[in-house]
Amino acid sequence: MNADSCSMLFKHGLLAVLVALISGFFLIFTMIGEISFSPLPFGIPIEMPGTAAGWRTVHLGMMLNGFMALLFGAVLRHLEFDGNAPKRVAWFTVIAVWGNFCFYLFGMFAPNHGVTMGGNRLGEGNLAGALAFLPALVGAVTLIVAVVVMLRGRIVRR
Repeated sequence: MNADSCSMLFKHGLLAVLVALISGFFLIFTMIGEISFSPLPFGIPIEMPGTAAGWRTVHLGMMLNGFMALLFGAVLRHLEFDGNAPKRVAWFTVIAVWGNFCFYLFGMFAPNHGVTMGGNRLGEGNLAGALAFLPALVGAVTLIVAVVVMLRGRIVRR
């Protein structure tokens, strides 16, 4: 039955959207250099880690990943499979969502932007780059498999 897998995708999709919304505050605080309680006339000066571009990437990327998980959960309700394919689709998608989160978050602290394991023309490799690259690589592969599995499902009308 697909219901448990759909539920899992919906929950992780909503959690990813929540992370996106919270990271939007980090974006604002990074841009203005303080934790602001606008319209109240005071704030807490702080230098946020990362960059505005990095937090924008986390914010938008996680919003899109959340929507992807929600969409896959909705699509999965209309597909029929043999075996445990729905469970694989759900887990592979969840791995991709959180692998992408690692890529967005750690990539902003990596001179090589986390697009390779070691150094590249963008910069040197470091621990942040590896923490960005490896989960993203696993997520990219598992997401491709999830999409292929869904393409093999039979459409049913409910």
